[in-house]
Amino acid sequence: MITKSRLGKAKRSIQNEGPAVFTKKLVRYIPWAVGRTHVKYSKYLPKYLQANNGKYSSDYIYLTNPLFNITDKDLKLSKKVLQQPKPDKIQSATWFVPYFDHLSFGGIYTIFRFINYFAEKGVSNHIVIYDNPSVDAVAMKAEIERAFPHLATAKLVIYDPHKDKIKDLPATDIGICTFWVSAYFLLHFNQTKRKYYFIQDYEPLFYEGGSISALAESTYRFGFEGIVNTPGLLRAINQRHGLQGISFTPAVDARYYYSPKQKDNERLRVFFYARPNNPRNAFHLGVMIIKILLHKYGDKIEIVTAGSNWKEKKFELKGLVTNLGLLKDLQEVGDLYRSCDIGFVYMLSKHPSYQPFEFMSTGVATVTNNNEDNLWFLKDGTNCLISEPSPAAMAEKIGWLIEDKDLRRKIQKGGYDTVSSDWTKQLDIIWNDLTSG
Repeated sequence: MITKSRLGKAKRSIQNEGPAVFTKKLVRYIPWAVGRTHVKYSKYLPKYLQANNGKYSSDYIYLTNPLFNITDKDLKLSKKVLQQPKPDKIQSATWFVPYFDHLSFGGIYTIFRFINYFAEKGVSNHIVIYDNPSVDAVAMKAEIERAFPHLATAKLVIYDPHKDKIKDLPATDIGICTFWVSAYFLLHFNQTKRKYYFIQDYEPLFYEGGSISALAESTYRFGFEGIVNTPGLLRAINQRHGLQGISFTPAVDARYYYSPKQKDNERLRVFFYARPNNPRNAFHLGVMIIKILLHKYGDKIEIVTAGSNWKEKKFELKGLVTNLGLLKDLQEVGDLYRSCDIGFVYMLSKHPSYQPFEFMSTGVATVTNNNEDNLWFLKDGTNCLISEPSPAAMAEKIGWLIEDKDLRRKIQKGGYDTVSSDWTKQLDIIWNDLTSG
């Protein structure tokens, strides 16, 4: 009966939604079905293969991927490439880029901003999507071209690990990985003259201390040169792992992030960057802060959240916050920020996140947690208020801005004066370093 029901659903999906949508659903269903079967027959398997609390061990899945089983020979072959002099002229580049749902946000947009700039400099770009062989290449290429017209001539490669081999990718002057997983691809990509690691956060902290974080941390010792998002992050990785490289400071896009002439909200709008599935953004601490603020200030404030989709009812906030979920584009993000008076965000890794930059450029008084790796940019009492991560401490600092209009305006002005909208300068810094003899 269950099988017949699922076959019926499959048939209706093909008829009503088309084969492309059905294929995507099937790709998502197969791992679930395999996992369910694994759980059912787990007791008959060796202990190290048995399901953990009814689930596959994510560590085990990663560790069994041949990509990560590198040898001393692999490291030596890659380092031999790294001993070559820089190419006199960069005419071609291979970028290993993870699959993305939305091009417009955060780190993925920054990656493509750099790829686009390389194209403007005459570089032939090969963009390798390495982790989703079922992706619609035509639709993805169209999305890229809409956002970055200079990439119309870029070559988009959808890599299938079951059919393709890294050694068969065409040779280019340089290779660039953009996430720790892609560093393993770049390690094996030796048909190049130079290898670079585009780093936008301390990615081992995306996971609890264990097998996966060890694999991520290992990539900083591969010998690649770093192109690092913020000087604080470069300093932290260099001090811990010896990685050498150059950093850039994020700018803001003035088309979307600019300050309104004034804010006239009858109820002060307090914004929280809410992402439950990203531990580094401390969602649960944010929920506690929201409850403290609502208890103390009630109808004097309006709490607005965005960043991802989540259920307010689950956290006893239904009807108490305006939850906008995942916004559709940068214009919507900029418009939202300009409508807010105060914004608070947690960042518990070694990058300050884009939110403080965007808050400041749109006239939002910023509150964030104390993080030594980000103090090169965040100046307590000047362009933001810095708090210990305790919900009570953070709520207290936000309360200062709610109650003290002069302080709020001072922080808003200090923040606005801090950020830059000159992305070209940052792009030039990286390009000049890569092309200097």
